[in-house]
Amino acid sequence: MTPWVRIIGKKAGANGRQPRKGKGGGGNKFGAKLCACHAGHNHHSRAEARRCNDLHLLVRGGVIRNLEQQPQFWFAINGRQVKHENGRRLGYKADFRYEEQDGAGGWRAVVEDVKGPYRDDAWTIRKAVFRALFPEVDLREVA
Repeated sequence: MTPWVRIIGKKAGANGRQPRKGKGGGGNKFGAKLCACHAGHNHHSRAEARRCNDLHLLVRGGVIRNLEQQPQFWFAINGRQVKHENGRRLGYKADFRYEEQDGAGGWRAVVEDVKGPYRDDAWTIRKAVFRALFPEVDLREVA
């Protein structure tokens, strides 16, 4: 009788799932690579790191203020948290949030998401829900 044999290959991730098949065996499904900006933050793509560099220059110039990376927004309707069937909260994690001058001497909140050429259906829906629930925040897509 042959003993049980465990085939050792690429290790499963922390969540127990096997790595993706195909090119590289792991990483981002859009081919983006982790990259650091000049401020030392790690970002999910080179484009996002470049945008972070630009935003830091705008902060130094006084054009924007209160720059945050990866702010989280949770979706709630009529005070009730929107949840998936499995109980997980539904939300949106943007790339950047900051305040910019609105021209009338005040400041307005801006949320940015750096996008490549591909937009999936989940992003389209999430963007529409975000704009409906947070009308006071200006959501921008940056290429």
